[in-house]
Amino acid sequence: MSPKIKDDIIYWLALKQVQGIGNVIYKKLINAFNTPDRIFKAPIEELRKAEGIPESLLERIKAFNNFEEHEKELQAIKHLDVSIITFNDESYPPLLKQINDPPPYLYVKGDLSIKDNKVVAVVGTRYPSPYGQTATKELAQRLVEEGYTIVSGMARGIDSMAHKSAIDNKGRTVAVFGCGINVVYPESNKELSKKIIDHGALMTEYPINTPPLQMNFPERNRIISGMSTALIVVEASLNSGTMITVSHALDQGREVFAAPGQIYSMMSQGTNRLIKHGATMIDSIDTLIEELNNLTSFEDKDKRPQQVPDAYADILKYVSNEPVALDTVISQSNIETSKVMSILTEMELNGFVKQLPGKRYIKME
Repeated sequence: MSPKIKDDIIYWLALKQVQGIGNVIYKKLINAFNTPDRIFKAPIEELRKAEGIPESLLERIKAFNNFEEHEKELQAIKHLDVSIITFNDESYPPLLKQINDPPPYLYVKGDLSIKDNKVVAVVGTRYPSPYGQTATKELAQRLVEEGYTIVSGMARGIDSMAHKSAIDNKGRTVAVFGCGINVVYPESNKELSKKIIDHGALMTEYPINTPPLQMNFPERNRIISGMSTALIVVEASLNSGTMITVSHALDQGREVFAAPGQIYSMMSQGTNRLIKHGATMIDSIDTLIEELNNLTSFEDKDKRPQQVPDAYADILKYVSNEPVALDTVISQSNIETSKVMSILTEMELNGFVKQLPGKRYIKME
């Protein structure tokens, strides 16, 4: 049975094609008007109420009328048994919503079903050593045994091994493509892609038939880290695409774990450098699992006090949905350092904020 495509999907596709609308502006518009069909149908006077949107862009929205192209895309989607999950859908990955530039919609084949924070990205080199291969397989096995969904990019090497190990151990895994959902890359992973559909999902932000262009993969990597509680790097050279994923993870406030390697191995230079500069070293799988379980990306709102204490409110003014340094909170609040730290600790325990690496804090929704 083909997935049901909602009637307003054509508007979601069309809005992305208006010249000048990237993911950040798209998110602003959705926050202001909730759905793209309302955006297209609203008078320009109403559109002007959205903050930070240039007048020239609003005029292009009102002038847009190329909906026929997207009718063809919808027909292809239905034929391929693909779903489109929008930013407003419950099945949209909750952690991905937190990043600055989330995709407004995702093409999905399989069962995404990511409703909690037990999602971990496992990435690394395309050319792993025997040590890297063994570490990836054993890490993935233990992670799925603990109930984690493993996210990766289905590239050769570490990515593919993480997916395969999750499947072999009856776990869930999600592959994020840097191309169209119907374009398997590399081609050698066609059979793996079929298995992933049965044990999770394939997903991408790119339209049907989009080729695997090199420029797509750095963008793809922000989704891998963005939808995950933490990023695990097994082996990576200094200038690999994996390090781009690490950069995205740090910008998004995600925890980064790295497996140490031999000092003589080129594929361990990246991970060893990460550990030197603050990534958490994986010294044992048990310790890794313990630390992952302690991460609280989403606290249960029912655990929070019904009323926000005044002391919390004074601090919450200076903590936002983007990571804020402790020193910034102290200087802006003009409250004594020891008191700020004490209140922030209490707020974290009660689920109002989360502490990130580097003494940074983020407000929990």
